[in-house]
Amino acid sequence: MSPSQDPHLPSAGPDSIEDTGSRALADALRSSFAIVKIVMVLLAILFVASGVFIVSPQERAVVFRLGKPIGTGEDQLRGPGIHFAFPYPIDEVVRIPVSEIQTVRSTIGWYPVNPDGSSPGWGATLNPDFDGYVVTGDGNIIHARATLRYRITDPLSYSFRFEQAPEVVTNLVNNALLHAAAQFPVDRALREDRAGFRERILQHVNRGIVEHQLGITVESGELDAIPPRQVKEAFDAVTAAVQEQSSTNNAALSYAASLLTRTAGETNSIITRAMSERIEFLQTLEADAQYFGNRLADYRENPRLFTERLLVETWQRVLTNAQEKILLPESRDGARQELRLLLNRLPPERGNQQQSQQP
Repeated sequence: MSPSQDPHLPSAGPDSIEDTGSRALADALRSSFAIVKIVMVLLAILFVASGVFIVSPQERAVVFRLGKPIGTGEDQLRGPGIHFAFPYPIDEVVRIPVSEIQTVRSTIGWYPVNPDGSSPGWGATLNPDFDGYVVTGDGNIIHARATLRYRITDPLSYSFRFEQAPEVVTNLVNNALLHAAAQFPVDRALREDRAGFRERILQHVNRGIVEHQLGITVESGELDAIPPRQVKEAFDAVTAAVQEQSSTNNAALSYAASLLTRTAGETNSIITRAMSERIEFLQTLEADAQYFGNRLADYRENPRLFTERLLVETWQRVLTNAQEKILLPESRDGARQELRLLLNRLPPERGNQQQSQQP
């Protein structure tokens, strides 16, 4: 007998088939809901994990929730480390570099350049539509370009007081360049006081930073200033002449200094030698005076004897190295005596004798 014909089994009617389909649908729905829950949990985890962000030591971060910063004052800044924020569009993280050196360059006062930095060339005259320039204090035209390097010290002021803070800094550099150029004649701006020209620009920039509360600190600044390219040769000629003049003046001053030094040395030497001779002469005079003072009593006692003794001493001193000494005593009548010496003639030279013997 087949199972369908078994009188003990319930008959497979329409209600039984409907219950089986409901159970299968319920099992399928439960499985689907389980998968959906797992997916939702994973999405929630990803959603939460996407809000984790890391702030490096060289930067600070500010979290905006629905367009408004979270916290007040310094609490708005997120320092280095791991932080959490809800994903966009609930929260938005703005990173601010504080240790990185920012660089801006003036956008006025310089001629156009190619992307590689080279000059595209120029015409016979300056074209104000393309060539940038600044006017000096004496009404001349020069090309000038200022480069500023700064560091952000107040991230909140720098980021939230201005929509485009770098553009504000660039405009400040442009104004400082125009202001400084108007206070310097062309010679000082290009040759004589380029450092002063640069310092004047930095002073004006620093005043603007304090006035506008930009929240930055200037690290360094550079300045390029050249004459218009159309008259560069004339400026170079003037510069060469000034350098030659300066070199000549320096050489003259150096020679004058050395001459004065040598003259002063010679003067001191002459004075020193004169003082030494003066002291020696005075000492000799004192010795002679003392000597004659000591002999004065002898002279007064017997002048003739003193004179003869002094004469003998003098002759002895004078004739010390003489090989032959001849003394002519005075005659009794006081007449002048003559001394005649008989000297042999010098023998003729040998060369003269040979010449005389030749026929």
